[in-house]
Amino acid sequence: FRDTAVEVEEKNLREVAEARQRLIDAIESISEGFALYDAEDRLVLSNSRYRELLYSDLAIELTPGTAFESIIRRSAERGYIRDAEGRLEEWVAERLSRHRNPDEPWLQRRGDGRWVMISERRITGGGTVAVYSDITELKQREENLAEKSAALEALSSKLAKYLAPQVYNSIFTGRQDVRIASQRKKLTICFSDIAGFTETTDKMESEVLTQLLNHYLTEMSKIASDHGATIDKYVGDAILMFFGDPETRGVKEDAFACVQMALAMQTRMSELAEIWRDIGIETPLRCRIGIHTDYCTVGNFGSEDRMDYTIIGGAVNLASRLEQEAQPGTVLISYETFAQVKDMIDCDELGHIHVKGIAYPFATYRVIDLKANLVAAHRAVRTELPHLRLEAEPELMSADERDQAATALRDVLDQLCHKPR
Repeated sequence: FRDTAVEVEEKNLREVAEARQRLIDAIESISEGFALYDAEDRLVLSNSRYRELLYSDLAIELTPGTAFESIIRRSAERGYIRDAEGRLEEWVAERLSRHRNPDEPWLQRRGDGRWVMISERRITGGGTVAVYSDITELKQREENLAEKSAALEALSSKLAKYLAPQVYNSIFTGRQDVRIASQRKKLTICFSDIAGFTETTDKMESEVLTQLLNHYLTEMSKIASDHGATIDKYVGDAILMFFGDPETRGVKEDAFACVQMALAMQTRMSELAEIWRDIGIETPLRCRIGIHTDYCTVGNFGSEDRMDYTIIGGAVNLASRLEQEAQPGTVLISYETFAQVKDMIDCDELGHIHVKGIAYPFATYRVIDLKANLVAAHRAVRTELPHLRLEAEPELMSADERDQAATALRDVLDQLCHKPR
């Protein structure tokens, strides 16, 4: 019986040894680095891949029973850890904390440029299992992809400068195909140019003229983009813009946005006149703007190799004629546009005109301002000087109050006009 018990014990020991060896062989065969530490953070078991990822010098041995701190410190002291350079003790403390309180997998940059993903987990009994994966190739692919993405983004940004933002976005989001195609849509078309530009700039040097023209086009284009216009093209100092494609807010809203844009452009031109006068441009540049609302053909025109996104039709010609008929510093619109904006915009009717290229006379309207602005302007009168303070709200006054106010103001005016002896 005793011999049988010994044989059984020996058999059990052999089986345990064989199982342990199978486990060691299995761990050794995997591509990741594997290590098992006991509850006191001493190495129990590891494979050669773990040693290889820890130490570039394969001659270094990892002996079971070695403390985890000693293992990582030796790795850092030999320069194998990029993040530990110049901060050894601080890095060791951080690494110990991370090891003893494992969370999500994290990346470690090795001194030789490799990237290692480290995953650590606590096990029953207080030990720790660590798995190290070399993801250098994956990181290199990510970096290459990031570089290519950055290059494509830079190229895309450059190409965007040759397209209206709405057209660019519709193409790159897949809402519009890059093919020869067009459609009929009701658009609001806007032409603008600088009145007498050729005569004004004839005596300018080309460098000054180029700077001036680019400044003007930049300022006007910014306003156009802010109001949602699609900029079709620049022709010298002229700009062709339209509202309603590839994005639209509705015919009425598009027309209103276009007129608002035109008013903002004229306001900005007044501001720019002062700036240009300071740099030596004596004659102020003044802008003419014409706007018309009607059906146009809009889309891609050209060949399969080269296309131009633009608009064509009689409505485009009419908008151009309106711009030519507009007085410098004004906005001239057609009846079709006026009908869309008359509730929001104050206009003067100028009557019908005949122009070359249009077979019939058409009504024109000069834009004054937004009605909301005019109401606000008349709502209150306020003036404050060192010896004068005036505050009046004519819109709220009764007829008697108006008469009394007029009498009081006349008395003040008489005294102001009377010269003291």
